[in-house]
Amino acid sequence: MTQTQTSDYLIMIIDDLPSNLAYFNDALITFGYRTATAGDGKEGVEKIRQLSPDLILSDVNMPVMDGFELSMVVKGDPATKDIPLVLVTANDDRQALVKGLNSGVDDFLIKPVNLSELQARVRNLLLVKDYSDHMKRYAGILEEQVALRTTELEQALEEVSRSNLRLREATQDTIQRLATAAEFRDKDTAAHIWRMSHFTHAVAEELGMDSAFLESILYASPMHDVGKIGTPDNILLKPGKFEPAEKETMEQHTIIGERILGKSDHPLLALAREIAGGHHEKWDGSGYPRRKAGEEIPISARIAAVADVYDALTTKRIYKAAWEPQDAFKFIAEESGSHFDPAVSAAMMNIRPKILELQQSKLSKPD
Repeated sequence: MTQTQTSDYLIMIIDDLPSNLAYFNDALITFGYRTATAGDGKEGVEKIRQLSPDLILSDVNMPVMDGFELSMVVKGDPATKDIPLVLVTANDDRQALVKGLNSGVDDFLIKPVNLSELQARVRNLLLVKDYSDHMKRYAGILEEQVALRTTELEQALEEVSRSNLRLREATQDTIQRLATAAEFRDKDTAAHIWRMSHFTHAVAEELGMDSAFLESILYASPMHDVGKIGTPDNILLKPGKFEPAEKETMEQHTIIGERILGKSDHPLLALAREIAGGHHEKWDGSGYPRRKAGEEIPISARIAAVADVYDALTTKRIYKAAWEPQDAFKFIAEESGSHFDPAVSAAMMNIRPKILELQQSKLSKPD
């Protein structure tokens, strides 16, 4: 084997036999890793806490503390639980493997250890750890961004409350800023939110809602996707199908939207919070984020769901062509009672001419 350039990765090797320590130490150095060693589990735990290695390679049968006990200590400590841990054992029976998995072990190597297998296992686990570390860093950055946006919104609303402007003028200004926040990243968003808001108003009117509700939903519904502020560009603008992890990240925009809007007692923003958190729920309980069903879903969100889906279907997106309106209406009728509230679906179908008129109006291309 030819020694490679030393990497930044540090691997902790724990074994009570000096010959085994030397064997793994020489191999890992040859692979290009930095190493540290310990002669038993207790010493290993101390050095792990001191050095914070990137991976732990430990024998199972050791005095003082065996590999299973070591794993339970390492995985039970929040400071070290995410470090990949590989146990090396001559025992390949299923009971031992299950015991190791229950103690938090990430992988096993069976003696005699093949060096090519060792190199591959170590490399793969380090790649997984790198991805996990990246996601934790990203989650921290996202949390800070959401907290910052929330603070900015709270400050804006406090300023509005201190001002002597008329209520409608102040709230519309706040909504405009929130609803068009994603416009800087997705050029389709601005037109979508304003079309969708007028669709919700029309459906709510057909359902016989009172004038106060009609005005509120007109101005609250544009904030249904405000949580996409926290969605990464590579997911928000992806032209193809989402991977499972990407889909889960995308679905978080409903929760983020609720959090952004969640600190205000203003009735309009409270309605917007309902819509942001519930417009992807489904009548049959198969939606997200909380799998609410039927009338558990606020009526505002049930109305917004129909309007949002219709506009999404009939609009060209980076990942699909636009549907013809008649096909979108057919889909809404077919999904009545599963995706959509049957009464809301019926109201949408009853006002097809009005919906088509709104699509052709200047609302489709806001300034």
